[in-house]
Amino acid sequence: MIDMQLLGGILVAVAVLVGAAAGLTAAFLAAASVARPRPAPPSPPPHGGIPRDLPQDPQPEPDDVRELVLV
Repeated sequence: MIDMQLLGGILVAVAVLVGAAAGLTAAFLAAASVARPRPAPPSPPPHGGIPRDLPQDPQPEPDDVRELVLV
């Protein structure tokens, strides 16, 4: 038969393990909420370089410029 003292020791050990796990979980959650990553400062725009091609106005195609001619 299991000794009551041994059973009590096992229960205490399990309770300590559960308490330690809960404490570590709470510490990790608290540390994660406190230590938020800071956004990086904006970098300065590049100097010089090749200018980007700006969109140009569409040129009408020859088929679109036809005149109506009555024969």
